[in-house]
This record gives sequence, structure tokens and C-alpha cells, in this order.
Amino acid sequence: MSTADERLGNPPVDILWILAHPDDESFGSAGTMAWARQRGLRTAYICATRGEAGQIRESRLATPDTLGAVREQELREAMSLVGMSELRLLGFRDSGMENTDDNHNPMALINQPPETILTHLVGHIRDLRPGTVITFGPEGVYGHPDHVMIGKIAARAVELAADDTWLPDMLEPWRADALYFSAAPRERLEAMAALPDSPFGQISERSRNNLGIPSSEITHWLDVSQWVDLKKQVLGSHHTQVDPEELLNPDSPMAQRLLHAFEQYQRHPLPWDPDMEIRDTLERARSEIGAKEVPVIT
Repeated sequence: MSTADERLGNPPVDILWILAHPDDESFGSAGTMAWARQRGLRTAYICATRGEAGQIRESRLATPDTLGAVREQELREAMSLVGMSELRLLGFRDSGMENTDDNHNPMALINQPPETILTHLVGHIRDLRPGTVITFGPEGVYGHPDHVMIGKIAARAVELAADDTWLPDMLEPWRADALYFSAAPRERLEAMAALPDSPFGQISERSRNNLGIPSSEITHWLDVSQWVDLKKQVLGSHHTQVDPEELLNPDSPMAQRLLHAFEQYQRHPLPWDPDMEIRDTLERARSEIGAKEVPVIT
């Protein structure tokens, strides 16, 4: 981690998540967040949008006009359960699923100049000074346009935050130890996509053909089984998106995902660590709660 002087009253964070929507972090990393809290680590989450294009599970929970504010509150509730040290929202609008009307909203994340988003993220990274950064990989898990865009720009921001020639007047440069992509095994997602009530029923054919990454490419399998009950609570905080009865039904696709009790990451090389030899926070997690062998994908 960089040795730049600490900001007044703001020690560096151990893990920073940079994701697209409220609940992205809960599905992919709630157990990892719980592990970090148990170890007394500092964590931060930058959420690019407030999820304005998400579903409204019941009309009493929100309206299209209030959904963003409601989902922000749901996110704050969820993050309080895992002891998130700092939550920041970029304030862009949810772009919606591929080929939907929300794609054309001028405030949508995908319609913003990449340089604008990049500048925001470099500033946040230099301010928070993370050891480990977690974002989406090129496939965005299931191809959501916002996942793909924020992941691509966040990965670039991690590199530029360390470059003292890029926006030299914007805080001290900061070099993170490691960059990870939140990952899901393609084999499992393809099996889920084949179910009659698949959560991937609305994604495009292109995205359906690029679900997740091969399990052989996942570098870190974290066993979060001891936090499954907490993860259910965290997911249940997203009332507009998650049906609590589905969490309790052992045969539901969501409950089946939780039964596997693993959270997966793919480490991505950085220019100053091309061989990924720096031992970072997720390496510590793998040494403590990593799977002893690659789980059987069913």
C-alpha cells in the first residue's frame, strides 16, 4: 500500500467496493463484508447509481418516482448490518437492463462521458486510499450495461489514481495493492438461466451467452457459510427487490444461491504487480476462509 501521508482523521480503508446498484454488493460480497467487520477492517463502498430502474416488487413499497430514494435507504440499512465504514454514492442514474427505454435517459450512467466518471473515481480512490479494490469484470457478471461500464472505468481509475501525472492537483497519488473482479461461475449461472423462473429471464441473448466466467478462472473462493443467516438479512433489506419468502423457500433460485455459501473473486494484475505477488486483504481472507478445493459446480 502507498506510504502517502494520511488525510486528517481519515485512515486508509482495507477494502473498497466500486459497483453499480444498491444490492450488487449484497448478492456478491455480503459475507466478505461480514468477515472484514469481524476482523476489524475498514471498508468502503462507492455505488454509482441509486437503482432507479430496478423492479418494484410491491406497489406499496415505492413508485417509479420514489424508487431511487427508497433503494438508497435500503442500501444504507443493508450496509449498517455488515458494518460498512463508509458509503458513497456517485449519483448517476440506473441505465436499466440492455435494450430498455432506461438506456436512453440522458442521466443514465452509460450516457455519461467516461472521463467524468473516471475523474470522480480517481478522486475517491485517492481520498479513501484502499489496499484492495473490488469491482466488476468485463462481463459484468450477467452483462448489465452499468456493471460493464463501472467495472471498466473503475479498473482504469485504480491505475490512474497511482499516476502522479494524471490530475496532479487532485490529492496525493495512491497505489492500491490489488484489484479484484466480483465473479460468478459460468456453469452455475447457465444452470440458473435454464430454470423456468430464472432471474436472468430479461437479459439479452448476447448477455445470456456470456454469463459469468469459467470456474477455472476464479482465483478466490471464500467460504462465507458462517454468515449465511446474516446475508439473508442483508438481502432482505432490499425490500423492493427481494421477496423475503423467496429467501425462506429452500427450493427458490435465490435460496439455492445462498446454499452454495461461496463468494468468488478473480484477481486482476496491476502494472506495478503484474504477477499478482503482493499479499493483500483478500489473500488474508483466502488464508482464513478460502475453500480448500474448488467447489463442485451444480
